[in-house]
Amino acid sequence: MEKIKNKFEIILGFVTLVISLSAFKEELSQINIDLGFKTITFADYFLYSVIGFSISLYLYILEIVVRDTKIGKWKIFDYTLKIAYSLFALIIFSPLIIVLSFILFQINLILKENEKFANIIITVMNILISGLTIFYSVLVAKKYRLESKLKFQEQAEENEIKGLDSANKLFRDGYYSHSILESYKILETHLYKMIRARDIRVSKFRFNDLVSISLKENIISKDDLIKIENLRKMRNISAHTDQDHTKQQAENSLEFVKGLLKR
Repeated sequence: MEKIKNKFEIILGFVTLVISLSAFKEELSQINIDLGFKTITFADYFLYSVIGFSISLYLYILEIVVRDTKIGKWKIFDYTLKIAYSLFALIIFSPLIIVLSFILFQINLILKENEKFANIIITVMNILISGLTIFYSVLVAKKYRLESKLKFQEQAEENEIKGLDSANKLFRDGYYSHSILESYKILETHLYKMIRARDIRVSKFRFNDLVSISLKENIISKDDLIKIENLRKMRNISAHTDQDHTKQQAENSLEFVKGLLKR
């Protein structure tokens, strides 16, 4: 929910504004905006915006819901996010499109003595402005995705550092089973980070997928598979039983994870 709040909190503010203005529905419906090719009212504009925001938010939530399911790694959901971001940016810039279109239409009225020439200019300008706005919206969406990706990578690296500090401290204090648990978490985080850096869709909670994709992408080698499987077994034992592990087991796990992070 925090992700939705951070990325779409402006929608809540806009919808709140629309709800507040709904008390003036009749007055807004009487304010016409003549764009030349179409006449809309303020009421129409707010309605279209709410519908657009709703579609954008739905697509974004849909991607979050399916992200950790079997179908979540389908490439189509990457395009779902791009459409959601682009639509969101387009609606944000829509007032600019409307204002410029209105100005151009007024120029058209002034130049009505040469109506044919003016219409050509208005049509070209409308196409140009709309095209540039859509192009800019796509660029904004792309930049936002890149920034989100960079932020995720930085957060993952920070979690790796914190995890290593915790695993080392637990090892020094003699909590070997707990140190193994932390080593496993670091391994999981690292594989997920490396896969996401290559724009491959995968759920962090599907460890088998993380391992198989990491092997395919040469993030790990076949020689690592045995160590990873041993670490996973020890992690399961530590998480679900009271059985303790030895100092050597914890040390081997920690050294393996450290070596993997250095590659």
